[in-house]
Amino acid sequence: MTKPTVRYNHFDLEAFPIIVGQRAIVTPIDHNSNRVSNSGPAYTSPVISYDKETGQFETLNTIYVLDKKNG
Repeated sequence: MTKPTVRYNHFDLEAFPIIVGQRAIVTPIDHNSNRVSNSGPAYTSPVISYDKETGQFETLNTIYVLDKKNG
């Protein structure tokens, strides 16, 4: 099964760092779930990988890509 890819903004990396093994707090831009708001912060499922260079990370359910314009 292919995981969906979601663009996100990260409002405060220092206060809310992305850490493998923990849930991240980000603002999704184009998440397709009706249980996720694209207008405010959301908790992800636990992060299983994180690339600090690109901002891309993967959770149990989704791949998140940092939105370069707004992130």
